[in-house]
Order: sequence, then C-alpha cells, then structure tokens
Amino acid sequence: MKILVCGLGSIGERHLGNLLSLGYNDIVVYRKRNLPLRSLCQTFPTFHSLAEALNEKPDVAFICNPTHLHLTSAISCIKAGCHVFVEKPLSGSSMGLEELATLAEQKSLQLMVGYMMRFHPCLQKIQQWLTTGLIGRLVYVRSQWGEYLPDWHPWENYRESYAALKSMGGGPGLTLSHELDTLLWLCGDYSKVISMANYESDLEIDTEHGLDLLVKFKSGVTANVHMDYFQSPPSRSMELVGTKGRIFFDYYASLASLYEQGSPKAKNILDISDSFDRNDLFLLELQCFMDSIRRGVPCKPSVADGTQVIKLLEDALREKI
Repeated sequence: MKILVCGLGSIGERHLGNLLSLGYNDIVVYRKRNLPLRSLCQTFPTFHSLAEALNEKPDVAFICNPTHLHLTSAISCIKAGCHVFVEKPLSGSSMGLEELATLAEQKSLQLMVGYMMRFHPCLQKIQQWLTTGLIGRLVYVRSQWGEYLPDWHPWENYRESYAALKSMGGGPGLTLSHELDTLLWLCGDYSKVISMANYESDLEIDTEHGLDLLVKFKSGVTANVHMDYFQSPPSRSMELVGTKGRIFFDYYASLASLYEQGSPKAKNILDISDSFDRNDLFLLELQCFMDSIRRGVPCKPSVADGTQVIKLLEDALREKI
C-alpha cells in the first residue's frame, strides 16, 4: 500500500516512525512547514499541496495536521479513494461530519479516529470487569487528566501551538478528548451534559485553561470529568463506582485495581508498570487500522464514535455554568 501522511508535527512524526517499524515503506508526505524531523533521518517525497500529494495515488491517508484542518483534509482524501486514519479529535466541530461518514460509506472506505486509549491494557481489563459485573451495576465515574501545556513540546512556543489556539481547534476539551471517548466507550450514549470553564492559571492562551464536565448517561450513570493544561507534575486517573465495588485506574502508574464493597484491599490488580510503553498504544491502533483495511471490516473507534465526542463537547460548552 502507498501511504500519505498529512502533517509532520509530533504526532505525524510518531505515526511515520511507527509505519516504518511495521514495514510500510512506500510513503509520501504532505506538510506546510519544512522543520527538521526530531527522531527520523530518512527523507520522503514531500509535497506542499494536498492535491499534488493525492496525485501520487495513495491507498491510505493519515490526517495528522492541526485539528481545524482534519475535516477538509479527510474529505479530500476520501474523494481521492483513500482509506483514512484521522488523529483525534475528528474535527473542531460537528459540522460536515455527516458528509464525511456518508462519503466513506458510499466509497466502501475505512475511516478510523485515533483514540488509542481504547487499546490500553488497563482500560480493556476495566471494560471486561464492567461487562462481567464484578462491581455490580455501574453508578458513577470520576475522570481527571491534567498536564502542563508548556512541557508538551519544549522545542516550540506553547502559545503558538494548535492546542493553545481556538482558531486551530485547541483547548483542553478537544485536545484531551481521549477521556470523553473512553467514557462514551465504557458508559454508552449520554443524555445531558453541562460544563464549567477555568481561566485562572498563568498560561498565555486564548482557550480554556481547564474544563469540568458533569455528564449523565442514558443508562443513568453520572460522571464528573476534569481536563486541564496547568497541572505539574501531570496527573491522570479514573474511578468507577458500582453497586458492589469500585475500580481505580492510574495512568501514570500503569495500574488498575478492583475493590469489592466493604473491603479496603484490592481483589483484582492489573499492574503493567514493568512492561508498558506508551508507543505500544499507537502501534496497536495502526495494526488494527491496517488489518481492518485488509479484511474489509469497519474500524473502531469509528467516525460515529469521533462524532459523538464532538457533539458531547459542543453540548457541554453550550450549557456552561
């Protein structure tokens, strides 16, 4: 397969390196800036126009440019006959996403959204624990993720990064939307959501500095979700409370623990701290995507999954308190 990578920022370079490690060598690149690559020494046919890159007839396209360009880039690639992998979030708004899904379906092309946390061994184990009823019926979820934005890409001015700019689809809600996809994956469709924005840190950005969401799901489960750009050191965890116990997931400790009601000692523990490598999540999602193309099987997370995340966030920002 010939592969097109659109955008070679941090995530684009990661996907490019992973594609090479998986044996994919027929690669062309579309990028606007010619900044040196940080981890790769190879050179690739490079185009500064997406139309010119698509003239190379790629079979697969990876959309890794800033969020506000995802939709138009993905539509162009699908119209050119490419299977498409879109980095999260799928877009900066829900406008046009129905057209995107319809185009992919009409052309029988695969379209996957890059929520790689679905491949995390701890979260997959948590989904299994929930499905088998080990904590009874799920009642409440608390999810929080905070990192210090200036530490993300020390080689660039954080104030000019896509994550810091509304015009480029930035903000913690969209940029940290892995947490929203995980909630929808584990809890199902939502019925109501409200939000509260925080602008009180010393960051010099024009998006929210932090965002808190209260979500009610159609199942009756309620959730509190916190995402921010100002925590240092970073913190990321999820607690799921059921009628017969609770589950606690600590991302940075690579640990998931299940507690039975009334017992202070964990009954089940999955500790992958000695074996976990974050890049494995990206490799697993690439393998899943390529396998779905070969088998003609729809991908997960799908365009519908990515759209649901955007709609949840849009509803939350409309219902601010």
